[in-house]
Amino acid sequence: MKKKYIPFLLVLLFSITGFTQAQNGGDTCTAAVVIQQGSVSQTQINDLSGGANGGDAAWFVYTASENGFINVNSCLGGSDTRVSIWNDCSDATAVISDDDSCPFASDGSGSAFASEIIGFSVTASQDYYIQWDDRWDELPFDWELTFDPEGFNDNCQIALDILCGGSVEGTTLDKTDTNGVGGPDAFYKYTETSPQEREVTFSLCTAFDYDPYMRIYTSCDLDNPIENDDTCALGSEITITTLPATTYYIAIEGYNGDTGTFTLTVDCASPPEPPINDQIANAIEIGGGYLDENVNTQFATEEGGNPSNCTIDGFNGVWYYFLCTPGMGQTNASIVTPNGVNSVIFFEATTPTPAVTELIRVEDAQNPCFTGTNSSIVPQIGSYYFLLATNSGGPTDIAIEQILDVEDAVFENFTFFPNPTSGIITLKNNSSIQKIEVRNILGSVVLENTINTTQASVDLNSLASGSYILSVFIDGKSAQYHVIKD
Repeated sequence: MKKKYIPFLLVLLFSITGFTQAQNGGDTCTAAVVIQQGSVSQTQINDLSGGANGGDAAWFVYTASENGFINVNSCLGGSDTRVSIWNDCSDATAVISDDDSCPFASDGSGSAFASEIIGFSVTASQDYYIQWDDRWDELPFDWELTFDPEGFNDNCQIALDILCGGSVEGTTLDKTDTNGVGGPDAFYKYTETSPQEREVTFSLCTAFDYDPYMRIYTSCDLDNPIENDDTCALGSEITITTLPATTYYIAIEGYNGDTGTFTLTVDCASPPEPPINDQIANAIEIGGGYLDENVNTQFATEEGGNPSNCTIDGFNGVWYYFLCTPGMGQTNASIVTPNGVNSVIFFEATTPTPAVTELIRVEDAQNPCFTGTNSSIVPQIGSYYFLLATNSGGPTDIAIEQILDVEDAVFENFTFFPNPTSGIITLKNNSSIQKIEVRNILGSVVLENTINTTQASVDLNSLASGSYILSVFIDGKSAQYHVIKD
């Protein structure tokens, strides 16, 4: 509250005409004076009256004749005021209060220390108690109360809802001017329900009988509008990329004060479809390695719950699962093209159809419960494992590699080197090596050579860097080895 006084506003105060009869309020809430909509002049706050906020106050009571909205302000009063609205005199606190919010009018008049409440919802036959208090000078002040019935979208705070694919007939003939290019405004609001960005077009091109002008805002402060005029003859149309859960306010007015009727249409691009495996129930079964290409987890939906030892709220991801069988060894997963928020987390389950709360994160230093692009576990035979992968910034490949367990290799004298290798590996064994096969993480054969000797070199230069499985065939038997190509 500003404890100061602006002398020039005295002149303005006494020059105002057209107010109703001067009216003082009651000193307490229970003594509130009945007020109707309209303007009130020269309200005086009495010293030592019963302000609910600890100061002096003037009390009024308004009874709504129908459902709608009231607007209360002292913007032209020239005094430092505060206003509050109460539902009942026994309430501990006000429903709403305002102090020092009035803007100066375009002609320089008004008071930045005055107060206003816009678009306060009222119910028919309900009493509403209005308190003016804490005025920092001794002069009376002017104020007004106006009522807007339901459906009357004369300002941003009481904008009417519009939906995708719909149209609404509107008018500015009975509206007032609140912003823009001098014409009365009709307000609508649109809230994006799509989980992702999309293009939405607001158009007046269907029908209008005057020169309309359109502005779109993201708040009722009415700052930084997106605006358009004359897209289709004199009609206006704006296409924006909307953000999830964001409300947009559309003001329809008339250029240079013009008024008339119009039809506003809303055309929305279809929201993106979530990936087929965006829930545990649709997890993709994998085995022997898997590469999921061009996955866009931005469009996935949250699971709606958490495992017992890891919080995944806010992770819009995709799911994979496998049953660990004999021969399965270390399992790795990675986001190939990291972008935005990433997570790769393995969970263990006892069934192939668990609820999210039945999952248990695999306790492994290489499988942390936080964001990251890679994870690794050593699965246990007979358990089910579920992988959650997210990449919020765009599409990516998701690579899952399962390394065969080679601890029980059948060839005691077989060796190969170097590993990792930059390209050439050398194979040695006491007996003749019949052939070798090299498979990628998906299990596909990418190289096959006939050897038929005890020592040979194999050229891997044609292969991309990564992990491979080397299958060696000797005396009609085979064993598998993990090879890393740099």
